[in-house]
Amino acid sequence: MVAGAKLRIAIIGMGGVTHEFRHWPERVIGRALVRRGHHVVNIAYHDPKVPALQAEQDQIDGIHVRRVPVRHWPNNRLRSALDATGPFDVLYLLHPRNVLAFGATEWAKQRAIPTAYTWLGPLHDRYVVDDREHPLDEQPKYERIVWSRADVLRRTRRDGRLRDHLRNYWLHAPLKAADVLVPCSEYEANVMRAMGLTQPQQMVPLWLDFAAMEALPPQPVALPRPALLFIGQLTPRKGYDLLLRALPTIVQRYPTTTVQYVSGLNREDQTKLQQLAHELQVADRIELRGRVADADLVNLYRSADVYITPTRYEGFGLTLLEAMTAGCPLVATDIPVVSEIVQHGVNGWLTRYNDAADLARGVLQLLDNADLRQRLVAGGQATIATRYREDTLVGELENVFRAAIQRRAGKVSVGRS
Repeated sequence: MVAGAKLRIAIIGMGGVTHEFRHWPERVIGRALVRRGHHVVNIAYHDPKVPALQAEQDQIDGIHVRRVPVRHWPNNRLRSALDATGPFDVLYLLHPRNVLAFGATEWAKQRAIPTAYTWLGPLHDRYVVDDREHPLDEQPKYERIVWSRADVLRRTRRDGRLRDHLRNYWLHAPLKAADVLVPCSEYEANVMRAMGLTQPQQMVPLWLDFAAMEALPPQPVALPRPALLFIGQLTPRKGYDLLLRALPTIVQRYPTTTVQYVSGLNREDQTKLQQLAHELQVADRIELRGRVADADLVNLYRSADVYITPTRYEGFGLTLLEAMTAGCPLVATDIPVVSEIVQHGVNGWLTRYNDAADLARGVLQLLDNADLRQRLVAGGQATIATRYREDTLVGELENVFRAAIQRRAGKVSVGRS
């Protein structure tokens, strides 16, 4: 392959590229590749019940989008979509629970097309951990993974659970078959090695469309002060309960404190949050906003005094980059992946895992010290400008794809093992 040649790339995701979610990885990566002159197709889930996933075909940011039924194998609609939109030089797979990955990998094998895989949160895998909400509290069980058809048969003879073993195999076989792994963190890279995967790896972190965020006109949001911001699912994994438990201590010093909870709410989550808030006597200090548009979200970051992510596990942590870009000082849990993005006292403030008291101390440290907040904001924006530059990272991804193509042709190696 000629260096610098334009590539035909299929990105196989889950939610994939949509009009609604500008910063989903498939859209950010696909858009950056299109800007470099590559032909990009995204094949992802079709779900008539979800507005963002209803259209079977679309054109977004120069990316040709095809959506197919959510089905492991066989998936004739997936094969047809690949046939209709190909040929491709490389297939790029994302997400550990991507049910399209197996069918796409089988299609690629038949055509000698290399595949690259970003697992993006290895401990989201229910076959590796028992409790996906607290995965760092247990030792991963990599021995549960089914890598081969022969292993499917052995395990089925033992316990008769054919369907579950097939699903296990369909989810994990594409990972083992990938020509190159593209972890988005060093932690993920280490987990891949612990799984026993031996193919080359090249770490390329995720990024955002920072220019689009910065171009949004400032529209300050009137919030009671101090204003704390939480963005994420209302699940134990995201630590919304830890922030609630920290809130009484914060309110004791700053009685008018409010927490803006931005989340795709369902009734069960909302009820649990409200019950706990009443028990802690802070129900009047929280506001549930549900999901908000991208522009409104950026202005919430800009208007908040502190962004808080008391997470118990992260596949990456895009909201950390959003906060840094928008100039909002942040407090986060000191856990793997997060600690690769946030440098304590430089571009954010790290607090102990699963520790509401330390979370409260960290938030108060920032609220008490305007100079510290300004220093963290400056550090965050310097981080975005240096470590997460789109032109640098998309260039690294291009090199991975080209080397995978050449490796499949038997010419060179790629990354590091």
